[in-house]
This record gives sequence, structure tokens and C-alpha cells, in this order.
Amino acid sequence: MLQMRVYKEIANVEAKVMWGLSWRQLAAAACMLVLGGGEAALFWSLGLSDLGSYLLFAVCLPFALWGWWRPKGLKPERYLGYMLRQRFGPKVYLLESYVPARFPGKPSLKEKTRRRIKGRKARRHV
Repeated sequence: MLQMRVYKEIANVEAKVMWGLSWRQLAAAACMLVLGGGEAALFWSLGLSDLGSYLLFAVCLPFALWGWWRPKGLKPERYLGYMLRQRFGPKVYLLESYVPARFPGKPSLKEKTRRRIKGRKARRHV
């Protein structure tokens, strides 16, 4: 049977370059191989292979997340940008500029005193 994959969104398509990996995944795998392999060889030569395996996880995890993690179908850098903007940005987005309504009310004692002092000064200068 002949089948063809149809994508809902063309932006979700990533070309598979080699071994079924995209460019991003290929770059992440190469970084993990170089940095993780060098670190593993160093700790193995020192006889600290147990410690090296824990550190290997810490070294390779960021590259693995960058290459393969797709939260909500987005690339990690775009998702983190949205998440940070939502978390630390304004909570309410307004369509028009906000001008608070001013309703006339009973003046406070402080406002009455200011008005009285302004009136006295104005009468003196006349």
C-alpha cells in the first residue's frame, strides 16, 4: 500500500538529513559525542567511571533537550520564550489605552486644606 504523510502545518516539517535525524538532531548528537565521549574517556582513564557516568548525564542532557524535546510541538527556544513572557510579562493585555475613570466624590480633608490655602494665597496677591 502506498502512503504519504500530510502535515497540518508546513512549519512543522523538518528535513531528515542523515540516519533519520534533522540538522538540529545531528548537531546535538555530534556535540554529545564529542563532549560526552571526551569526558567519558577522561574519567575512564582516571578510574572514576562511576562519577563520569553521572557527569556524562549532566553534560549531554542540554544537547539532548535542544535536539529532541518538542514541548507542545514547538522548538525549545521558542517555547521557553513564550513561557517566560507569559510568566513574567503583563497579566492583562488591553486592546485600547487604559485611562482610569474619575468620578467626582467628596473631597478629603487634605484636599479641602490645600484648596483653602490656595484660595488665601490668591486673595493676598490681588
